[in-house]
Amino acid sequence: MINHLAIIMDWNRRWAKSKFLPTFAGHKAWADNVVKITEYADKMGINFLTLWALSTDNLKKRDEKEVANILKLINSIEKYLDKMQVDNLKFETIWDISQLPIESQEVLNKVKQKTSKNTWITLILALIYWWQDEIVRATKKIITSWINPEELTKKEFRKYTDTWKFPVVDLIIRTGWDIRHSWFMLFDSEYSEYCFTEKKWPEFNEEELIKSIDKFNFSKRNFWK
Repeated sequence: MINHLAIIMDWNRRWAKSKFLPTFAGHKAWADNVVKITEYADKMGINFLTLWALSTDNLKKRDEKEVANILKLINSIEKYLDKMQVDNLKFETIWDISQLPIESQEVLNKVKQKTSKNTWITLILALIYWWQDEIVRATKKIITSWINPEELTKKEFRKYTDTWKFPVVDLIIRTGWDIRHSWFMLFDSEYSEYCFTEKKWPEFNEEELIKSIDKFNFSKRNFWK
């Protein structure tokens, strides 16, 4: 049974290119599929769904117009607020959203606040992410908390990470052709299963999600026993 599913949503631009479409079409398809996959995950009884939506490099190294279009899509999450309330969906973000424009921060925080008491599936968007940055920020918090180094355990360290209030990840899916973890959810994936699919994110549908979950269900998880 999967409690927490995480997905690296990759190859959106290359999907658009393969269809002879502009880059923005790939990002629009990315956003549309977030809605669909969240609904499928909810239907399958998954309690936590984390989606990697934007990395630090995406924000800083891509064309300004492309970034602006991505931010518009992120800001459009507010239009789904009524549906989130009906579906009893709780919305959260992780990583350093303070690097986003103020407008985006306000929209994200508003949706989080409005859905904070919902109790069904929790959708978590990973935004402005690079895990090495999380290590640094967690370490700074630990130093300023004056914790005795002898008392610092893995469990205690996790309290200072961005994902501390969520359960560890059971399954991580990466779409596209790349077979790497890119540091995503690394501290929380000690016992996670990985599934790499050649399907680009806009092509990843309910059937592909079921295939990935079936692989997980047939895996033998010994947890080092």
